[in-house]
Amino acid sequence: MTYFPLSEAQRGWLERAETIAIEVLAPAAAETDRSTMFPRHQLDALRDAGFMGLRADPAHGGHGEGLLTTCLVIEALAKACPSTALVYKMHLESIEMVSRVPTLVQAEQFVPRLASGEWLSTVAGSEAGHQGGAWAGAAKSTVEKVDGGYRVTDIQKSFVTAAGVADSYFFMCSLPGEEGTRPRQLMFQLHTDDLTWSVDAPWDGLGMRGNNSSPMTFGGFIPDDRLLNPDGERVDFFPVVLGTYAATYLGIAAGCYDLLCGHIAGATLADGRRMGEVETIAARVANCKVEIERSRALLYAACAAFDEDRHGGPQPFYECKVACDQVGAFVTQEAMTLGGGAAFAKLLPFERYFRDARAGMVMGLAHDIAILNIGRLIFPRPKRDKT
Repeated sequence: MTYFPLSEAQRGWLERAETIAIEVLAPAAAETDRSTMFPRHQLDALRDAGFMGLRADPAHGGHGEGLLTTCLVIEALAKACPSTALVYKMHLESIEMVSRVPTLVQAEQFVPRLASGEWLSTVAGSEAGHQGGAWAGAAKSTVEKVDGGYRVTDIQKSFVTAAGVADSYFFMCSLPGEEGTRPRQLMFQLHTDDLTWSVDAPWDGLGMRGNNSSPMTFGGFIPDDRLLNPDGERVDFFPVVLGTYAATYLGIAAGCYDLLCGHIAGATLADGRRMGEVETIAARVANCKVEIERSRALLYAACAAFDEDRHGGPQPFYECKVACDQVGAFVTQEAMTLGGGAAFAKLLPFERYFRDARAGMVMGLAHDIAILNIGRLIFPRPKRDKT
């Protein structure tokens, strides 16, 4: 259940996501993690159920759903298989801009295929110099403007979810400016055939082991019509990036919590007591529940504010990312502690969630970077006088 008021449409999407999570994702989750198997079958089920165009405009074959609906769905999927949820989240994130303000060419050639799930999309944005954490500033890789498009020469991206599997890439880079001016930030929606590319190393992560998050190198020529937002129309897509990350780690916390409750309710200690009767155990589980609901309330409220165009900027979503990172790490830590040696020996189903939750601290927008951005928004630098 959720304490947050949901519309009938939102409840419908949530129920359909929960059904797929239970029937398709959950049975394959352990093997996906063990073998680092990319979740093709799981994504096919989401495609067949119409989830791949959840936020795309109905005029282009999408459903036009809001961010709250999107995060409800991702949370439900992450409870069952975080790897699948993250690949799906990256698809939605990567098509947000082209779905909102496509050019005529993009509306004809790209958006219907992305919204239907005929093409799986992902993000090629992380720079190799960031080491995955963005601790040091690293400018976006540069391209050269040539007739009819842009030349790409050995651009390296360090962590690309669904690397080599995706049909489409949201590709970020920069164009050097005139002397004394800043580079122009560029974003493209590419088909996999637009550039030459290589997957430079296999993915064998500690957690999120089914998402193929490998380094890639790109080269070749990008046609002008792949450029996103050429008219400069504003697309507020960063809350979608952060909100869907938050939903993923909230789902990890909630999924692990459900398993923890089931374990404790059915376990008996050596002295004959049921685990749930031990006050210290019950209190720790209760604290997990409170922390999940606290983070869920923040995320749902921020999403509702975004859907109603009253969120006021990115700060609520940095806060959501931080809160959900923390609750994922906290709940899975508690589950491992309460599971004891059996959990450590992988005899209980908590260890996979424990590892997956750690990704929230270091991947995507790293946890500490999100906290620093909140601090900068609370204490902004004085604006410089341009006169």
